[in-house]
Amino acid sequence: MHSFSHDPLRKLGVIMEKSTLLEYHTCATRCPAIEWFPTVNTPLRIAWLAPYPVQQLEPCVQIGRRLAVFQPCSWIVNLAPVLAQQPNVELHLITESTLVKRHQVARLGNITFHIVKTGVPFTHRGYPPYFPLDVLTKFAATTRKLVAELNTIAPDIVHAHGTEGPYALAAIRSGRPCLVAMQGIIAEIFKTNPCFRYRIVRHYERFAVRTARYFACRTAFDSGFVRAINPAARIFTVQEAIHPVFFRQNWQPQDNPTVLFVGSLEKHKGLHTLLEAVALIAREQPRIRLKVIGGTRTPGDWMQRCRQLGIEDRVEFLGFLSPEEIARHHLESQLFVLPSENDNSPNALAEAMVSGMPVIATNVGGIPSMVEPGVSGALVPARDPRALQKEIARLLACPDERARLGQQARTVARIRHLPERVARETMDAYKEILNDTEKHR
Repeated sequence: MHSFSHDPLRKLGVIMEKSTLLEYHTCATRCPAIEWFPTVNTPLRIAWLAPYPVQQLEPCVQIGRRLAVFQPCSWIVNLAPVLAQQPNVELHLITESTLVKRHQVARLGNITFHIVKTGVPFTHRGYPPYFPLDVLTKFAATTRKLVAELNTIAPDIVHAHGTEGPYALAAIRSGRPCLVAMQGIIAEIFKTNPCFRYRIVRHYERFAVRTARYFACRTAFDSGFVRAINPAARIFTVQEAIHPVFFRQNWQPQDNPTVLFVGSLEKHKGLHTLLEAVALIAREQPRIRLKVIGGTRTPGDWMQRCRQLGIEDRVEFLGFLSPEEIARHHLESQLFVLPSENDNSPNALAEAMVSGMPVIATNVGGIPSMVEPGVSGALVPARDPRALQKEIARLLACPDERARLGQQARTVARIRHLPERVARETMDAYKEILNDTEKHR
């Protein structure tokens, strides 16, 4: 077992002579690469507590049950290998899963994956919605397992991704220096989806935000949420890393009135509003088509809604697709539309902008931090099919405007979401946290 008593700051080059420190900062400013800390023998040991699509780890990991619909966690999948490739970094990714047969550890590339078995004992399933024992116990069993895994790894710093489940709670309980990354904000999602699970978990989220000290935020929305609960919090701006395939796209306008939606088909993503808007447009633009990418456990309900609106022949449900397939649909579509009722920093919106698509989104949550109206996209009010219909119709009729918005979106997003840049933002946050921790030791 590794010792936790060694000095992680020396690994990052924080404790150095003045001349070396000056050269260190000069190099970090001058060089686009992330190799900004000096080479030393002992790597910085980082532990991520994060969701991960464990099915993608086969055959190195034994899966007991496979899901047809699952969260791809692309922001985690995209950033982890880039961070792990940095010199003097040892990355451990701990994730909990009900699908694996047992606790497993596997090394793929430069990442060591720790899959913690959770859920109903002797099964490969989670607790049912009508009896969410994990939620009712504040994720106690899972948190204990995650903390035990952290104690085995003995990391220099813990990075918990999300406040929706046990990860932030385990990071705090471990007592180690930790960074909590804000993702979806349950307290806000609960307003549009007041289910039993969210009703309880929002209190755990509030506890985590009130208790932790360091946070990674992406937008003014999540930063404001943290500040309102924890005014003394230290907040770092760390964006989402987008898959490299989208950086290779070069969207161009075509005479093809196809609208694209990518996202989970949960209520707060606003697909029902988009369907109503398409029905309105179809009265004057019979060529309108809508492609829907994303999984749902109730596809029949959505098809029934399309039939009620008379647009069943204009809507195509494509299910979950790979990044390469999504990128192809970017090029084949003329508008990306995300009419969320609540969202922080939707990954699908960032992907479309990186591809250079013109985007229409709603003026909610953190989206205004991503899209500047009239410059890098268009914003409309949430839950307003007529406003959405008018904006879609306007842009479909103006190829030059679509090209202008798409070009500006590409320029902004390819800087903001470049994986190497996000990795640098992440490492900078780690350095400052460890430095601050040393001062208060």
